[in-house]
Amino acid sequence: MALLTGVAIAAIGTPAYAQDKPADTTEGGLVEITVTANKRSENLQQTPVAISAIPSEQLELRQLNEVKDLGSIAPNVAVNGGTTNATAAVITIRGIPTAADETQGYDSPIGVYLDGVYLARSSAASFDVADIERVEVLRGPQGTLFGRNTTGGAVNFVTKAPENELGVRVKAGLGNFGMWQVKGTLETGTIGDVMRMSITGMHKQRNGTVNNLLQPKDSLDPGGYKIDGFRIAAELDLADNIKLTNIFDWTRIKGVPPANQLSAVGNGTFRPNVTFGTAQVAQVQPANVAAYLATASVLQTQCGTPLSSVSLTRLDSMCLDQAGLSTDKIWGNLTRIEADMGGVKLRSSTALRRWRNKIEGSDLDGLGTLRGPVLTSATTLNGMPLATLEMLFGVGSPTAAFLAGSSVPNGNMSLFQANNDREQDQFSQEFELVSDTDGDFQWVIGAFYFKESGREVNPQNFAFILDTNDQGPLGVFNPTNFGGLAPLLVAGNPVRYRASVQSSTLGYTAGGDSKALYAQGTYRPGGKDGALGITLGLRYTWDHKWVKRFQNGTTAYTNPTDIALNSREVNFSAPTGNLSIDYRASEDVNLYARIARGYRSGGYNLRQSTQKDNPATLLIDETVPLLPFNEEKIWSYEVGAKMEFARRFRLNMAFFYNKYSDLQATIPIPISGGGSFGTQVVNAGAIDYIGFEVEAMAKVNDIITLDGSVGYTHKNVKQFPGTDTLGNTINIASVITPGNSPDWTASAGVNVKVPMGSADGTFRLGWSYVSEQVMFGNPMTAPFQAETAAGSRSLLDAQFRIDGISIGGVKAGLTIWGKNLTDKEYVSRGVDFGQLGFGSVIYGDPRTFGATLDLNF
Repeated sequence: MALLTGVAIAAIGTPAYAQDKPADTTEGGLVEITVTANKRSENLQQTPVAISAIPSEQLELRQLNEVKDLGSIAPNVAVNGGTTNATAAVITIRGIPTAADETQGYDSPIGVYLDGVYLARSSAASFDVADIERVEVLRGPQGTLFGRNTTGGAVNFVTKAPENELGVRVKAGLGNFGMWQVKGTLETGTIGDVMRMSITGMHKQRNGTVNNLLQPKDSLDPGGYKIDGFRIAAELDLADNIKLTNIFDWTRIKGVPPANQLSAVGNGTFRPNVTFGTAQVAQVQPANVAAYLATASVLQTQCGTPLSSVSLTRLDSMCLDQAGLSTDKIWGNLTRIEADMGGVKLRSSTALRRWRNKIEGSDLDGLGTLRGPVLTSATTLNGMPLATLEMLFGVGSPTAAFLAGSSVPNGNMSLFQANNDREQDQFSQEFELVSDTDGDFQWVIGAFYFKESGREVNPQNFAFILDTNDQGPLGVFNPTNFGGLAPLLVAGNPVRYRASVQSSTLGYTAGGDSKALYAQGTYRPGGKDGALGITLGLRYTWDHKWVKRFQNGTTAYTNPTDIALNSREVNFSAPTGNLSIDYRASEDVNLYARIARGYRSGGYNLRQSTQKDNPATLLIDETVPLLPFNEEKIWSYEVGAKMEFARRFRLNMAFFYNKYSDLQATIPIPISGGGSFGTQVVNAGAIDYIGFEVEAMAKVNDIITLDGSVGYTHKNVKQFPGTDTLGNTINIASVITPGNSPDWTASAGVNVKVPMGSADGTFRLGWSYVSEQVMFGNPMTAPFQAETAAGSRSLLDAQFRIDGISIGGVKAGLTIWGKNLTDKEYVSRGVDFGQLGFGSVIYGDPRTFGATLDLNF
């Protein structure tokens, strides 16, 4: 198989439960990898699960230290960036992505963990302050041993335990875009033979990567940030058989959200109905923003014309008049007690985490301050011919004369601008009993409890561009409004395209809790080293969700009916589990087959409209309560092989078939006369995922090591709901392309050891690939699906590290690194605004490079 196909170098697990660093037990061979996927130490090659990870040495070398760096470490794993804050990301594993909507009514299909603690919100995931021991990725549904049931997979960041020796580590770095960082760690060593502590503080900052022409400070350009944090980890030996671990971390991130660049605007082209059998489905008609921008202007002269800011290629400079700071404050505490009770280990993990986010301004159009004609009720007829107005108000009417002599007013606006104020708190408690590793039967049983609460206030200001000559329900001068005068008003209309400047606020509180009991056992008839193994795991989960939405429009709810319709709670429960059989055909080959059932809790779509159209009258005449959507289910079937030959070549392969049912699908609820579509989530989707993964590592000699991976996922959409022109729900699966779900991922790397006398040098050249992907899967409701999609991207990174340098008796290391060396322009995220008439994209980082120096005292 061409050179490389994976990084089969570690595994997923829960936190570093007394796991020792792997030792190179065969001189000159590949390092044996120990993993904890089953909550006990096992050899990677003997663990019947698709797992990947990167240890600390490679993390340091490759400058991988946050969620957004995960895309290059495992097959069938891709990451797209956030839209409005620095910590959010969309993670995709085996074609299944985390929710792109960051409201708190959804659970994630991908579990993200820090030292085994489940992080309910991806926006609250930041790990810069931590000393990461390894990053682990487990692909496929997790139905038994992990904190929350997930359908796509799990990612665990495992931090370093305090060291036994007194020491100080300092790392400082510089890079382009004004980047600099400093991080210091004090290791207390063993105190009184019972206690060890590690205390870390850090600061990191960078200027923006896109020049905001309206912002003189480079540090406040889009993509700029300042990160401060500290972490205290302590281990205490309460007795010979009892250990207490406590980890506290705090991080503050101040940054400007990435630049949203307009990639497309509506031009008035009609989108005809699409036929599905005998049914007709209407497509969203985007507003003719292009015609409006052609006659509008920008207040700031350095910004050029509005249409000059619309581009399908990356702009180095933009005008973002509403780009303000986004501030994230994240802190958490984990207390873990482990007791060895002679053949059985009891483990208790108690965790608190809190996230606060405030966005002072998010500019989602990049136009500067737009100035153009506006529509108000008092000025609708301004500038119309006097004769036409006299037919309406009477001959000689002073009102007719006044309106005829008045011009259509102009106003200042943004196409789309938003602020946000949100927070989330969570508490979790987990108890586990784990058997020892002796004997032919090994087991683990546990209980899990999780509780969270949060709130959000999200004001939005936008301009809805109206074609006032349109004779449909959105046209101002149509026969419904003006009868026989409509043709004369259209003929005399002084300004056809006008902006209706609107504002809307989404406000809610939400929360819930989850309880689970689980157990898993492995039986090997031939003893713990026997060839045949059978593993059975079972879990039962009970979830409770509640929401109280107090605003979804221009004003807060005050009517008792509205309040009742928007205060809801619901319960879900489901059994999950897995069954696997593995066969160690030889010391070099391990074969396995696995069946797993996954579950993702239901919830609420907090952006759902509570108003609905009547297709017969095209008027809003029905009130819809805030409706829950139910849980998703997945059955996963997987076969794999793990092979290692002569401790020189490691090859791991997996083939999978995932059957997803009751998919949480978002469908539009059009609102006549409004500025956009409401949405509702229903459980009517079904997708089959079929794919494979290959990972490989080869130690060519003592100098050169190769690694690589390739993953492929085919998605067969079998059911997806759409609404026809008569209001009936039909299946439109034939036109759906799952969003944030690339077909192919691949990576390759060459590591070269460079002898440098008493020092050790390592050079790595790495390549990663992600195929094209759309961000919005339904072209019926996403008119700019193609213009907001991400094309395929190939990124080239390189690093060179020198270890073992002695500076005045102090051990030192130097890393010189570069990412995206070819300066590839690629889309990391896109937003289709549908009926509002435009789409925007966010580009990934351009070429970045720098150097870090670390000192060990």
